[in-house]
Amino acid sequence: MDRQGRIIRPNSDLGSGRVKQYILSKGRKLTQITTFCPAVIGPGPTHIYLIEDRLLTMVDTGIPTGLAKQAFYYWRNQRIPPKVRDLSDQHSELELATGLKAAGYSLKDVELLLISHGHLDHFSMSRVVLEKSRARVMAHLLDTDEICNPWNMAKEWIMSRPKFLAMGVPLPSAQSSSAWGMSDFSLKVDQPIFEEGWLPMDGYQSKFIFVRHTPGHSPGGISLLVGEEDDREKILLGGDVLLHPITPHPDDLATYLNTLEGLERLKDVALVLPGHGSNIRDLKRRVAFLKRYHRHRLYLTYQACRRPRSVWEIATMPYYFDIPVNPCEFNPLAATEAMVHIRLLRQARGLHLSHTEKGVSYFQSSGEKFDQVYERAREIIGQRAPSFIDPLR
Repeated sequence: MDRQGRIIRPNSDLGSGRVKQYILSKGRKLTQITTFCPAVIGPGPTHIYLIEDRLLTMVDTGIPTGLAKQAFYYWRNQRIPPKVRDLSDQHSELELATGLKAAGYSLKDVELLLISHGHLDHFSMSRVVLEKSRARVMAHLLDTDEICNPWNMAKEWIMSRPKFLAMGVPLPSAQSSSAWGMSDFSLKVDQPIFEEGWLPMDGYQSKFIFVRHTPGHSPGGISLLVGEEDDREKILLGGDVLLHPITPHPDDLATYLNTLEGLERLKDVALVLPGHGSNIRDLKRRVAFLKRYHRHRLYLTYQACRRPRSVWEIATMPYYFDIPVNPCEFNPLAATEAMVHIRLLRQARGLHLSHTEKGVSYFQSSGEKFDQVYERAREIIGQRAPSFIDPLR
């Protein structure tokens, strides 16, 4: 296996547009195409993958540039940099089409579209692919609500708004949030994935792409081990469960940390290709870093609650995040990240609800040594092994 890959086309000054190709066993190619998604305020450009198997398989599709502007800047009332503002709303679509062409493919060649998880920056450009191809769509059953429901964004906002109010988060204007909820990027999932194993492909089973359920960033997140069963060097397409240099946002911290434990035990992984950011060449080292990182954030959260604190007070503390969070601006990812750490500490009986003031909840620590609380959290993490829906069992 070629670990370094060959750059067919470099990135633009936006950090997107690159096409890179890896040669795997039996000469099969794995191609990475990078499309625009905002960095700093967002996760950064999204990587799309093409795997040559019996069916040409595309993994994820990225996010339309127009939607990226709306979601990361306009909806959140954030200042938009001129070079992003001036981009065509179809910029990402053009990067995908020209990237495919540079690699020797076209949209009509795609036969199977596999969604790593149900977040907009990974599947909302899928209609562009499906308009030009007859690709079948596959995704994990537990993320089909997000992918298939045309009103999912509106539903998520309506359900999240009371939670953000209870966290003390400043909300966007009613006008901007209403416009956000009206967009429809839903897909029909032709075949849901509900168990781990070799990827099923139109009546036969791939012996080159192995599916692992890796929840914690989203309930139905999947990772793909690419390579023959006896290959000593495989590639792991990790979606957003393993990222570098940024860290993934867990939707359930205990489940996410349990998933990391499972990934740490994988063998023969020579390279991790993520959904955003840089390649990861040492899986175990990156997992170890992420485990330490979240332990430290649990510690910071616990120590901060020696006096009652709201979720938003914690999220906006100096040095809680690598990049300061403006307490006056709506930042749902920062709030959710702080909340999942509070939730695990509450489950471990290290934090309790102190009081509610003007609809905002405040939490206080138990006063124990943090190590005692963390040991109980570790027990919870160990019990969060993902369950698979298998009708044959």
